[in-house]
Amino acid sequence: MEVSVSAIIAVYNPDLSYFEKAVFSVLNQSYRVLELILVNDGGNEAFIGKLPDDPRIKVFSKQNEGVAATRNYAIKQCRGDYLAFLDQDDYWYRDKLQEQFDMIPVHGEVCMVSSSVDIMEHDGFNLNKHSKSIVDIYRRKTSNKNILLCLAEGNFIYSSTPLIHNSIFKKAGLFDSWTQPHDDWDMYLRIMIAGFPVYFYQKKSLSVWRQHEHNESHDSEIMIRSKCRVEKKMIDTVLDEDVRRVASINLLIDYLERDNLLYEKQQYKRFMKFIKYHLHRLLIQKRNIKSDSGTQVKKVVSKRARRIVLRSARRYVAAMLLQ
Repeated sequence: MEVSVSAIIAVYNPDLSYFEKAVFSVLNQSYRVLELILVNDGGNEAFIGKLPDDPRIKVFSKQNEGVAATRNYAIKQCRGDYLAFLDQDDYWYRDKLQEQFDMIPVHGEVCMVSSSVDIMEHDGFNLNKHSKSIVDIYRRKTSNKNILLCLAEGNFIYSSTPLIHNSIFKKAGLFDSWTQPHDDWDMYLRIMIAGFPVYFYQKKSLSVWRQHEHNESHDSEIMIRSKCRVEKKMIDTVLDEDVRRVASINLLIDYLERDNLLYEKQQYKRFMKFIKYHLHRLLIQKRNIKSDSGTQVKKVVSKRARRIVLRSARRYVAAMLLQ
């Protein structure tokens, strides 16, 4: 018996041309979807006029609460055995679902499958110059023996790629709005920590992430703040000591990244106060990584730590002259 899949798109005032492409890519999958769940997160309803006449489309509306709450609302409406998520500006290649289902070794297994993405410029014709490096990072990290440690370092799973068994959300929980817009990263970590099998498709990219000026990832302050929240959750809840070490050091690195935003805003006194404190804590944390804790922990954090320390030190000297 063929397993069923519900596709989910959280909708909020989308670019209609992008949105049409997203919907078309779901409805024309080689592995036919059972339903496409669209949840309007308090935006306008202009997108409804662009929907094709297809009984598989189900539209819901709710008050504006953000993407995490909207995904959770959608999950509760789904009837499929598996759920597949797609952002409103992105799209899937035609064989996305089929390729992912073919990877699952046991029919109907309670698991998650991810794949890499191609990053497309807003014109829809040209790949972003960083697209190949993003795919290479995905392949390298998903080939690592300790994938959880790599995922703890930072998210390499784009939100328009996962296929997740519906029942996983009953144990791992729903998306956490407190960690938004890194709520997807938080979810993937919880799925892995809960012990569910996660399969990483590597042959080719199966989804397209569209780069444009309205991407939430362009807001550095929001992104850093939410990343810190995920790292705090890992420190408080994860038992694996190496994962907690990576999360602790990366949290301090992200504090330094946030401090550097003060420098860019020319708030030099505040920058100097916080950067000095966080640099000191980071150096202590790095010294506390024991030699017997494995080289992977050191490798994961050392390059990023070195880069932010050097930048922060240079700016500290400059700030003393500028204030």
